Amino acid sequence: MKPQRRLVVVTDVDGCLVDHATYSHAASDPAVARLKAAGIPLILCSSKTRAELERLQQELGLTAPFVAENGAAMYVPAGVFPFPVPGARDVSGYEVLEFGRRHKEVLTILIKTAARLGIEITTFSGMSVQAVAEDCGLSLAQARLAKLREYDEPYRLAVSDPVARTRLCRALRSAGLRCSTGGRYDHVTLDAHKGAPVAGLRRLYSQLFGEAVLVGFGDSLNDLALLNAVDIRIIVRNSASATSELLLREVRGATITRSEGPAGWCEAVTELLDAQG
Repeated sequence: MKPQRRLVVVTDVDGCLVDHATYSHAASDPAVARLKAAGIPLILCSSKTRAELERLQQELGLTAPFVAENGAAMYVPAGVFPFPVPGARDVSGYEVLEFGRRHKEVLTILIKTAARLGIEITTFSGMSVQAVAEDCGLSLAQARLAKLREYDEPYRLAVSDPVARTRLCRALRSAGLRCSTGGRYDHVTLDAHKGAPVAGLRRLYSQLFGEAVLVGFGDSLNDLALLNAVDIRIIVRNSASATSELLLREVRGATITRSEGPAGWCEAVTELLDAQG
């Protein structure tokens, strides 16, 4: 008998599921409701922290696994799978798979490398809660959650300089770190990217369903590994930069939404589900 093919949706959050500026998910709510009604897992895969994603999971009524801090860790709520998650450790009601290394080590290398090059940077960890709130358009409560980094460190140059930015990223890579470009900040991790946990999700859901077809949504360069690790690749349009067109060139077989942000995400999910019947 041919294995049953079941959809699993893996999505970036900012600029896809939620609005990049307002953080509202109102425009994507109808599609989220349809996914939940159809029993299709919706996996959040973001640069956000575990604390931020837990809050969003609660708002959306999601109980599926989620991936935090640019692929550094995957959190599987206990009981999601009727079998143990290989290689996971138990943490506060989750089976956790770690793909990155601890935040303190990442931050130390970042600061030392920037100082050696004479490049002044602003790190997320060095910013106050108030500064993060003002810079990112968050409430103080949301900013506190955003600062609870466990693996990944967001940073930016104190003065915009593309040449210095490239030099720093190249030096960080030489030091064993992985750089990625997000919506507001560059991010740096040790050994982590979004592709590794997506591959782990494929194994887990294929074991659960017989065969899993992964659908991926992304809108920025730090989603490249995510999109290349799924079967159906959808780029959410982002006119704020040339990222959409760059991703379209880099991701084979990808399609791009007509609308931007959550509206585009919702359209694409709706069309996908309509096509699936």
